[in-house]
Amino acid sequence: MANPDVVLLTAMTSFIINTRQTTIGEIADVFNLSLDDAVEALKILMMTEVDSRPSFYFIELVVDAQADEDDNDLVYSRDDSVSCMPTKYDDPLVYLTLGEAAVSIEMIDQVLRLLDPTSDAAESLRTVREKIRSATGQTIGAEPPRPRGSQDVLDAMWEALRESRRLTFDYHGPGELTERVSTRTVIPCAVVSETDGYLAALQDEKQLRWFRLDRMSNASVGEPVSSTEAGRARRTLKKQPEPKPVDGFPVTFTVKPGAAWFAEATPGAEVVNRGDSLEITFTAVSTTWVRGSALKIGTDLLDIAPRSVKDAVAQQARAILEVQ
Repeated sequence: MANPDVVLLTAMTSFIINTRQTTIGEIADVFNLSLDDAVEALKILMMTEVDSRPSFYFIELVVDAQADEDDNDLVYSRDDSVSCMPTKYDDPLVYLTLGEAAVSIEMIDQVLRLLDPTSDAAESLRTVREKIRSATGQTIGAEPPRPRGSQDVLDAMWEALRESRRLTFDYHGPGELTERVSTRTVIPCAVVSETDGYLAALQDEKQLRWFRLDRMSNASVGEPVSSTEAGRARRTLKKQPEPKPVDGFPVTFTVKPGAAWFAEATPGAEVVNRGDSLEITFTAVSTTWVRGSALKIGTDLLDIAPRSVKDAVAQQARAILEVQ
């Protein structure tokens, strides 16, 4: 190995640090090297000092090899062990600046939004995310993204996607004075963003529709989808020029405790208990729907936020009273 590959040497160093103890034969197998090349690389590593960004350190490697008959050299074999011996100067960690940590967590969050939260991949990413966050003293990345849809809906949706089955659910949409609830049976195609909240699905066998997860309830998995139907669903989705944009706007109702039923009846609603009142935050698609919801709550409604939505609802109500 006259011209050692610095990338190979770095990879070998990381491998030895992480395993703590290995053998020359294992190193040769992992990196597809001959025994002589593996030994030569180890000799180079034992004489190399590494200047890292956060601090200076060196890695002390110990090779358990036998001396030759004259004690002038070592005779290496595949079974000779290679150990990483820590010293007071060792600091073989990868350090991130706060900016790099923030970017890393944001990238992880973007991937988490597209993964089944119960999958091994999602669990692994959350573990890495928490390690980065802990390393910054909990100053970067407050909480991982949470799905807007209820857990029952998400469980049924991911099961239908994994097993290529139909999905049936109740869909809550805006009506004139009350919400409009309809039952849909679809072929789920993809989750555009679990946190932002859209499921792309084929309805009526050919029409691609976008359903907000926080407006779905009572979801259940149905019959298997044939390969022809699954292929049609994928082709229809690919023809879309871009993902469905997230619409709607957040609204908070401050209500008396007796109106807790509104949160239970509104998929995706979040509740903060203030003792003598509740703050119910949900995503609305129109001022008309907010007005209808306010009418359903009646005198248990104490306030609406933001003020712009409250003013728009009041303006609509006044217009209706003038007509009467």
